[in-house]
Amino acid sequence: MTTLKLTVPTMACGACTSTITQAIHKVDPDAEVEADPSTKLVKINTVASNAEITEAIAAAGYPIA
Repeated sequence: MTTLKLTVPTMACGACTSTITQAIHKVDPDAEVEADPSTKLVKINTVASNAEITEAIAAAGYPIA
């Protein structure tokens, strides 16, 4: 498992974190996701690649900084 730390500047609320978490779980259903809208940071423990996770979050409407 790899731990990714990504900055998502447009993440602003609980609904944003839910959407991002769902997008990540489509790529890796077993991923552990911690998203904090106040710091704009998303921490992910996953077996998926950085590219896969980044693309999934961006496809959900939240580009990575």
